[in-house]
Amino acid sequence: MMAGVLTLPAQAQIYRFGHCLFGCPEGSSGNQILVRSVYTLSYDEGRKSAVWAAYQVTPGSIGIASSLSRDLIRDDWVSESLTAADFAALAEQEYVRSQHVPLVSFAGTPYWREVNFASNATVRSRSLSQGAWYGLDWSLRNLVNREAAVYVYTGAIFDPEAEPRLLTEDSGYRIPDKFFKIVLTEDARAAAFLFPQDTAVHVHHCDLRAGIEEIEALSGLDFFPAATEEVELSLYPMLGCRS
Repeated sequence: MMAGVLTLPAQAQIYRFGHCLFGCPEGSSGNQILVRSVYTLSYDEGRKSAVWAAYQVTPGSIGIASSLSRDLIRDDWVSESLTAADFAALAEQEYVRSQHVPLVSFAGTPYWREVNFASNATVRSRSLSQGAWYGLDWSLRNLVNREAAVYVYTGAIFDPEAEPRLLTEDSGYRIPDKFFKIVLTEDARAAAFLFPQDTAVHVHHCDLRAGIEEIEALSGLDFFPAATEEVELSLYPMLGCRS
């Protein structure tokens, strides 16, 4: 698989990619921008983590992923990333290997293998993966069936005030403290969520609603730099959340 790579200067222009509705997030200068067929992400080699990932989900891109390979693919566009050996340490922990951009959202395309690149990999708690995170992704796919296209921004947050949790001492990889996900439609309706790593499995994704400004403050990102209309957090009912 091929990807384009950009390293953005400190004062970068607004780059426009098809995966980023209203412009890709700003605020991650110096990181590598990886542009693939089904997603664009900003990658921090120091943390071996995507700062943000953006993708578009359509009814035709969603598919059945049960028979597809989930083997981790080395990403030759980055010099530092998580490896299969790193993830082997998860067997005895309450964490699982996960992805910023999910496989099932692109299982209906010829490009589904792109989500297995190591640059798209992350570590998420079992309780979060099986609970609120899964619930939102399920609701999002239902939403896609009612919309022409849905755009998603997601990424990891590392809290400077939190005690760092390392995957292993040898890897030096710090497990993210939180994750965010912003769902957006072409008519500027949005829903935003903030997921603490320690979220219990019974917590509903609707209980983790957040403001875009809150996510911006925690992540250091500026979303929708090319928006010409106000983005409104009015999409929650379409994702199973009562107002």
